[in-house]
Amino acid sequence: MGRRNAVARRDDVMRSLISKKMFLDALPCRTMGWYAHHHEGESREPTSPADLWQFYCGNQVGETAREQLGPGLMLSRSGETTQQMIVKPATELLFEARFETGPFVARADAIRRAGERWDVIEVKSAKEPDEGARIDRKHVDDLAYTVMVARGSGLEINRCMLMFLSRAFRFDVRGDLLVEVDVTDRVLPRADEFAALAMDVSSAILGELRPDPDLKLACRKCAYFASHCVGRGVATSIFVIPGLSQKRLDRIKPIVDFHQLPDDVDLTDIQRGVFDMVRSGEARVMPGLGRLEDVVWPAYYLDFETISPVLPWFPGDGVYAQRPFQYSIHACDAIGKVTSHVEYLAPAIGDWRRELAERLLDALGTDGSIIIYTSFEEKELRCLGGLFPDLASRVDAVLARLFDLNDVIKKGYDHPGFEGSTSIKKVLPVMVPDLRYDGMAIGEGMAASGAFGLMRVGEFDPESFDGWRRDLLEYCKLDTMAMVRVHEALDRVWSASRT
Repeated sequence: MGRRNAVARRDDVMRSLISKKMFLDALPCRTMGWYAHHHEGESREPTSPADLWQFYCGNQVGETAREQLGPGLMLSRSGETTQQMIVKPATELLFEARFETGPFVARADAIRRAGERWDVIEVKSAKEPDEGARIDRKHVDDLAYTVMVARGSGLEINRCMLMFLSRAFRFDVRGDLLVEVDVTDRVLPRADEFAALAMDVSSAILGELRPDPDLKLACRKCAYFASHCVGRGVATSIFVIPGLSQKRLDRIKPIVDFHQLPDDVDLTDIQRGVFDMVRSGEARVMPGLGRLEDVVWPAYYLDFETISPVLPWFPGDGVYAQRPFQYSIHACDAIGKVTSHVEYLAPAIGDWRRELAERLLDALGTDGSIIIYTSFEEKELRCLGGLFPDLASRVDAVLARLFDLNDVIKKGYDHPGFEGSTSIKKVLPVMVPDLRYDGMAIGEGMAASGAFGLMRVGEFDPESFDGWRRDLLEYCKLDTMAMVRVHEALDRVWSASRT
């Protein structure tokens, strides 16, 4: 009985604490912060390869940062408390230092002694800003929250430091992976702002009743908008309208349902076009769709999958160097008439880049359009040309044959079912309802990257490789077949529009 009571007391304590995520979610919207607190720990989808890869990369950065900072005590493993250690004169560096003040709790990646004061260090898995560029507000806010809580618990602050991945780091050049950036002058004032808001934020987050929601731009990307909050049960929200500003949104609210908007709602010309199209339920055919007639046959539908490891894998590469590891090519001699399919998936060991480039160029031949979806493949092809100068002329010839199907859709066709997006994942169910990604073991690009990356670094059992490779090939093949079928459907729309 005593043990159950202790567990209940612990759970009550946890429910009364406010984490960094809850606090930062509450800044733009108190309702979002309330949901973040009251729905913490809810069940989620099984961990995907994308999640596992992200965790692996984050841990890799954290471990490297600790090695670079030097010998220190990992508090989350030692059983010692932060307060016990910071009063010891011999303590120089602590990792995962935990602080509490009132209901707020924070954990610093590292704190480093500076005389009687301490540097508070936050490690980021992001590249350092370009020279002269302003550091992203979200990075400042992350550290400012930790500093607010640490100061509230009595820690004397010396400097506030962010550690970023070095842009100068290279696979084959010795040097530090991370660089420290002093952001004290921005973090301390922001921490003061947070402290001034703390009482209001905590009362909103911990209250039994949900704060009244206020429609704002943050709702567009809020995880709770459609599932729990004012967008719940709304089939088409006002966010289907592109480019909404807060000023225009303020004139629209409290309307959330797009179909409840008045006919004379104040919109820009572009927004009005989308409004009329969605309201009518009829697609728009625009002159840009006629560019489909520019395709030269035979045509090759090309899709890449790429990987961007934190620590580079190849000579000359820096952090997050993006390299294709897979491609799929469907060849057609006329619209919808597939004549062949060629695919490549790199081995999980070694340097495959040259092999991929040569096989790709051979498969694309020298004649006919090469159909891509967005400029992503163009960028990757240019990188391959720069990587292998002796192949540059062949790559340039391929670049001259590219035809962007996504650009044709943007300028030539819009459908209410696209919901304001021209992503293939939005377009395909509308244009080709019988071809779907649903139920696939790998159904999107981040999962594909994650699966391949985890094989490469040895996080997946080698006995599972055959299954993962089969799933990767199936996914990439569907991407190019989706392009074939969408192209075919668009051609029917264009032909019908001229009759």
